Amino acid sequence: MNDSQKLAIISDFHMDINQFTPPELDLFKKILLKEKVTHLHFAGDMSNDFYGLTVPYLVELSAETGIVVTSNLGNHDMVGLTENEIEANDFQIFWFGQTAFVSFAGWYDYSFLKGKMSQKKLENFKKNFYFDRKIHRALDDILTTEKICQQLNDVLSGLTHAKRIIVSMHFVPHHQFIINTRYEKFEKFNAFLGSDRFHEIFMRFPNISDVVFGHIHHRYEPRKIKGIIYHARPLGYTYEWQMVDRFFHTYPTYQIPEMYHLRKRYNAIKNESAWLKFRQSHLKKEFLSALTLFEIN
Repeated sequence: MNDSQKLAIISDFHMDINQFTPPELDLFKKILLKEKVTHLHFAGDMSNDFYGLTVPYLVELSAETGIVVTSNLGNHDMVGLTENEIEANDFQIFWFGQTAFVSFAGWYDYSFLKGKMSQKKLENFKKNFYFDRKIHRALDDILTTEKICQQLNDVLSGLTHAKRIIVSMHFVPHHQFIINTRYEKFEKFNAFLGSDRFHEIFMRFPNISDVVFGHIHHRYEPRKIKGIIYHARPLGYTYEWQMVDRFFHTYPTYQIPEMYHLRKRYNAIKNESAWLKFRQSHLKKEFLSALTLFEIN
């Protein structure tokens, strides 16, 4: 057996919303094989149908490639799941020699919201405007995060013999990755992105080297904070992809007055033959830019 293994992590795949065709999913599979990935992990938001779409795809992908395929839940994956089902899919540990790979979903406690707003008002805002109104947790968001943090601390405390720990989660573990906005309505959504509590817990364990997360649909270069390297490279929705910018740069005649509006500019080209050809030829690069890879000996 080869001692060297390659772990790949990708988040926010959204296979249903992005309407991946069989050839596009086949391309993703070929990329994994070419990169010699031995373990692929989805860090949440694979689809909006966990049992109907996500699980069958993960099983099929593993069977067709021979790659170990695992996942942790994101908020989109939790739709339709009970609290027991959510917990049953949380906190997994995989070993690569003396390296432990820990995955869990995370949650949020409103602490990323800069403005002052009561918990009750934020809960009402969530029920009316936010996607997670479709998710029914057993506890409120504050207590849910508190419970998860305690579980996280307990899990990490049990890994005393791990020389290195790599963590995968879905929600945002540090405020440095929050995008500030002057628009109050959009700023409210920061409340539902994550919590610094996770970073504070990670800091207690010096053998944690890397943390990979998503949810924010914005790709960052790896960033070291207090000795931990954070990786955020979510694939996100098609209209957010980096190739959309490249398309408009290559074909400026397709630009619209509201180029600042990501959805509008994408909707203006999504059925154009030039875009469809461009997507086909640039999708490999998009997939690769959303993969975080670890060579583990």
